[in-house]
Amino acid sequence: MLIASGAHVKVVQARLRHASAKTTLDTYAHLWPDSDESTRAAIGAVMAARVASLRDVEADSR
Repeated sequence: MLIASGAHVKVVQARLRHASAKTTLDTYAHLWPDSDESTRAAIGAVMAARVASLRDVEADSR
């Protein structure tokens, strides 16, 4: 339930009283959702914000 609700691995580790996050990941890593899409979206958002910022600077300099 913790993993499904998006809990960080360190939180799951603490709640399950695992000695290390490695133990938690070795046991439960397959239950964490695939993060490829969310990381792509995060990078895309940062890049879009940077482009917008550069456009604003360029427009202000005119």
